[in-house]
Amino acid sequence: MEMDVLLNDSLISAMEAKNPVNRADKRVAKTNKKLMTAALQVFSEYGVDAATIEDITQRADLGKGTFYRHFKDKAEIMACLVEEAINKLTHNLRNKNNIINLEEMLEHVINVHYKFFQENADEFILLFQGRLFLKLDRQITEQMEGPFSRYLEEIENLLLPYMSEKRDILRIRRLACAVAGFVFGFFSFAMIGMESEEIETSIKPLRQSFVKSLSSFLVQ
Repeated sequence: MEMDVLLNDSLISAMEAKNPVNRADKRVAKTNKKLMTAALQVFSEYGVDAATIEDITQRADLGKGTFYRHFKDKAEIMACLVEEAINKLTHNLRNKNNIINLEEMLEHVINVHYKFFQENADEFILLFQGRLFLKLDRQITEQMEGPFSRYLEEIENLLLPYMSEKRDILRIRRLACAVAGFVFGFFSFAMIGMESEEIETSIKPLRQSFVKSLSSFLVQ
């Protein structure tokens, strides 16, 4: 048994020796992930504006030089985190089953955001902060406008099949913005002094009224 383990270890070492590039890539990916995890925590705790690169590197237990080998600045790592969070959120939005009308699709969209908020609070905070920074910092805007636009387009594409033949693209875009505004606005305030049970109880009647109002708006 021990001989087999030694042989396997030797084989792995030999393979790694023949593929130094793969080893280097793995180290780079591991360090990149470590920095992004630390940045997400720091941004969530301190806020994007107050957080510093030194805060991130201290949390990751890495040097500033390592940070700058992976990211140009704080705006770039924030943009990468936003992209990752939106990819996760849009993937969940696409995971739908047996939805037959517009109201059910709107319920699905809101429920996905609610679950995302429950399971990924730090990423939710980041997305909310990131949306604000799009209006405040041009450098950040240039790097994050794409992911947020794709996010709105994802909501639009989900709603389109349930619309009438007369499709008003501007109206659908307004709807996508309304959905995003509702979920991010509600949950950002709900995080202040509300327990998860209170949040679930509070959002249920609001969600029902919101869905009916939006459905009526789209068929007018």
